[in-house]
Amino acid sequence: MWLRLELDEIDLILSYIPEGLLADKLKKEPHADTAAFVRAVATDDDLEVDDDAVISRGDDGAFVMSWSWISNQQAGLPEYDEDDDTAEASFGVALCRCPQLP
Repeated sequence: MWLRLELDEIDLILSYIPEGLLADKLKKEPHADTAAFVRAVATDDDLEVDDDAVISRGDDGAFVMSWSWISNQQAGLPEYDEDDDTAEASFGVALCRCPQLP
């Protein structure tokens, strides 16, 4: 699972848990090459990369966490109806409760 934390949220957690494995992970600086790999991703309307994206560095490159746009139609879901009050609630749940892929 991946959680995006803002700096003030990290500071709050560290104020309660200043030492240990979690604190060490929260204090860890991003890899020095992160910005270079983020800039190298060819983005478009369907692919976005955050400036502070997570990278997984290897010897010959890195995997860069990105956001791929998938329409409801591509996912086999009904089109979003903004007039349907229940659609918004279920849309939020779908974003939060993604099943594990095999």
